[in-house]
Amino acid sequence: MADAPKSLDEQLQDQRESLESQIQQLETQLMRSKEAYLKILGAQEFSAVQKQQAEAASKENTTEAVDP
Repeated sequence: MADAPKSLDEQLQDQRESLESQIQQLETQLMRSKEAYLKILGAQEFSAVQKQQAEAASKENTTEAVDP
């Protein structure tokens, strides 16, 4: 009977260690996903700025061609 609680304690310890490892892996994965997400947001902002600059340059070229 003395072995039963020890066995239960060992099982609980193993489960705890397994869950700790799983949590660490998930936190690492979440951090990488967040970094990738922020990079995509930055790329979208950069793309939007470049599009605005191209449109502004196009309008300047159009108005210069129209004005004699």
